[in-house]
Amino acid sequence: MLVLAAAGCGSATGVRTARVERTFDVHWRDAASAQPVHYRIDRIVFHDGRWRVRATVTNGTKEPLYEATWSPVGDIGVAWNGPALVYSGLDVLGQRRLIYVPADKETPDIAFPLRPGATWRGTIEGKIPASPALPRGEDVWVRYPVFGIGQPWDGVNTALAVQWISAKAVRL
Repeated sequence: MLVLAAAGCGSATGVRTARVERTFDVHWRDAASAQPVHYRIDRIVFHDGRWRVRATVTNGTKEPLYEATWSPVGDIGVAWNGPALVYSGLDVLGQRRLIYVPADKETPDIAFPLRPGATWRGTIEGKIPASPALPRGEDVWVRYPVFGIGQPWDGVNTALAVQWISAKAVRL
């Protein structure tokens, strides 16, 4: 129930679909701008009502990274402290904003903390919501796990966290 509620209240401007069966071999590489944290996405799969991303995170900092607790923040669906699919949509008031489709599973769990120089490889996945549906023909990005730098993140002070969304996107 929480995952469905956290999926948000928004809609995209294009034609939308609830049933998605697609696989994207992408081989993306991203790096956070303020900290040497490196990300890689090899594959994005939409199948049987779920989305799945094969990802790698490397801690290039001199500090341990602590993955943030996955929880909605403020307005459900427009703020999320965990990995997600992200798209630009309209909230219930018609305001343009990022809509988060949150993950509900990470396999294996990211080490807590992820030590300097360490790399995590695994799968992040979540449910594809029926409403709001993922947009068709519009960009859908990957939001990587959020980390506290050197200590668990308080969920408030963004200067103490590494947050990053993929530079590239897929279109359904």
